[in-house]
Amino acid sequence: MPDMFEERKKQVLAPIFFEAGAALYDCQTFEYGIAYLLYLFSRLGATGLDPAHCAAILDDEEKKTAGQLAQLLQKHLRISEDLEEGLAKALRARNCLVHRFLIDNVERMLEVREHDALIKEIRGLRSTVQRCQKQLDPFARALAQSLDGASFDMWASEAKEQFLRDTREH
Repeated sequence: MPDMFEERKKQVLAPIFFEAGAALYDCQTFEYGIAYLLYLFSRLGATGLDPAHCAAILDDEEKKTAGQLAQLLQKHLRISEDLEEGLAKALRARNCLVHRFLIDNVERMLEVREHDALIKEIRGLRSTVQRCQKQLDPFARALAQSLDGASFDMWASEAKEQFLRDTREH
């Protein structure tokens, strides 16, 4: 016999959990994006960045937090004030989403009338992370194209086609 509370909770909280899951994905993309950028710059010969070390970070063989990755970026590369500010804001938003948001708002989740506001807050934090990712993307795109002839647009197009192909059957 299904647990009625769990079923109802899943149904009522689905929009919040969907948005939180999407936010977690954005945060992981942001973190991976910083590691990838460090890896690309290390391959270009950026002072103090070793390609093998950066590859180990990228492959999750060496653990680094998003904050540590941002510090490495700031330490070994000259970045604009705008990007530095974007990184600081994105890290704060990321940390809130990953470590605190759901647990800090558990009481508000009990009140259905609060759900739209919670979703709006999650989307605002996600937007902050996404804005910084968009600041980093042009560098990663240019470096990947230069170093590997890799086209992000080609990869994205192929991934979208694969997704559409695979999800038509469901």
